[in-house]
Amino acid sequence: MKIEPQRLWQSFSYCSLALCLCAMAAIFLPCCAKKSVEPASAPDFSLRNIEGEEITLSGLKGKVVLLDFWATWCGPCKESIPHLVALHKSYQEKGFELLGMSMDKMGEVEMVRRFVKSMDIPYPIIMTPDEVARHFKVTGLPTTVLIDQEGRIREKIVGFNNAIGRQINTRVAELISEKP
Repeated sequence: MKIEPQRLWQSFSYCSLALCLCAMAAIFLPCCAKKSVEPASAPDFSLRNIEGEEITLSGLKGKVVLLDFWATWCGPCKESIPHLVALHKSYQEKGFELLGMSMDKMGEVEMVRRFVKSMDIPYPIIMTPDEVARHFKVTGLPTTVLIDQEGRIREKIVGFNNAIGRQINTRVAELISEKP
């Protein structure tokens, strides 16, 4: 069996190319994997809660902040509220702030107040303009945004169930334990 020199050279070229590509991948891919994306700064806002008090997000720097984008008509949102109330009570003295970001229509403040009272929600509730929800890239309800002590968004979670509730608890505890 005779192998043509042209075919032999072609096979050698393909093998050499494959070997070079593998060597380059072995050199450069580990470098790429080590790079981490720096958390983005949370968009600042200054809004009034349903009691008329002004809340500025940047004024909460130094605390871990949880923004809960929710609505009175949202079933999973209602399910999450007892969990969030317990979370608020557990961590409020440890540098934690929870803000309920109601996505109900601006004209429904009285309905939201009644809902808040019926659910015994102790944390501030803000009637949230659509523009603020867009800045935080809210695509579904509930959406939980966790912000670290430096004012950076560290996690965004859409939806709620028991597993998500445990995940939120764990992340809040981790963020509170971090030293700025």
